[in-house]
Amino acid sequence: MNGSDSDNQWQALQGLWRQQPVQTVIPAAILHWVRRQERRMRLVMLSEWLFGVAMGFYAVTTILAKDRPDNALWLVFVLSMLALAMGVSLVNRRGLWVPLEESARAYVDLALLRLRRKRREVLFCWLFLLVQTVIILGWHLASLYGESPAPLIHDPHKAMLTLLGLTGFMVIYSLYVYRRTAHEKAALEGLQNKYLNSL
Repeated sequence: MNGSDSDNQWQALQGLWRQQPVQTVIPAAILHWVRRQERRMRLVMLSEWLFGVAMGFYAVTTILAKDRPDNALWLVFVLSMLALAMGVSLVNRRGLWVPLEESARAYVDLALLRLRRKRREVLFCWLFLLVQTVIILGWHLASLYGESPAPLIHDPHKAMLTLLGLTGFMVIYSLYVYRRTAHEKAALEGLQNKYLNSL
């Protein structure tokens, strides 16, 4: 047998091997878990976008209804904050829709990655609240010591109560997300130990 015959046989064998269907066994419990997680993700994303559009519409109409000299600045602030929030919402979910491959381990890794991204979303919410607070406070101080005829915050007591309310909500939301993701991670690790270690 010469070298060319050996190469031809090797290529024929490779062709046959590529034609064989790949049998990947993914346990139904893992598939059910990941698909349920995906449905919840889609509902949350849809609600985020509907809420963002509603808040943007409300904020813009409220600002335009008031004839103030700083309306343009308010519009820029509100729309830029909305754009930032929606952009982070999209970026944070990048790569979370399909696994890298059709295998049980890839599906479990995808589910665990979704839990980590959910916690990262909470961190962004805290930073988002901090950035808005700093901007509004700085803007208020500039209006007090600048040439503005009226301060930005007309009722500091109400503004403080609003900030405390938002902070309290964020604390409750953060605890809920961290407890839920910890519970889901433990359940996923149980599935991982049950199915992947036996594959």
